Amino acid sequence: MRTRKANSGQSQMPRDGAPLVLGFVDLFDHLGTDDLRYSAAAQTLSGSDVSIEGFLSHAHGPRAAILLVDQPGLCPDCSPAPAAVITLLGASSFPQEGEDRPVRVVGLLDYGFRIDGGVASILRIERAAVLPVGSGA
Repeated sequence: MRTRKANSGQSQMPRDGAPLVLGFVDLFDHLGTDDLRYSAAAQTLSGSDVSIEGFLSHAHGPRAAILLVDQPGLCPDCSPAPAAVITLLGASSFPQEGEDRPVRVVGLLDYGFRIDGGVASILRIERAAVLPVGSGA
């Protein structure tokens, strides 16, 4: 078993087959500021099965993508400040509660510039299962 220490200072000990539990603070530096950027851990953790909580958002445009953001109601396309965004590729099982409620996303973290179906992203969760917070994965 591996132990990882996330930027939040908590040790992460994944069980066999269990995803690594992360927060936005683990994948982004300077959250909520104009200096927002991807953390070094985003690249290091690429290829890991992860679980992360956030809020759903939809990108604008002809090929709208489903996104995970760190704040309820945040639209990365309309926000005057940089927004922490994770693109959800192959997302399934959307909760019915609405976008203002937190969700937990489980899938494979992937970092690096890529265009999928006309949608550009830098940080993605592939095969994303979207669950209401409080449900088991």
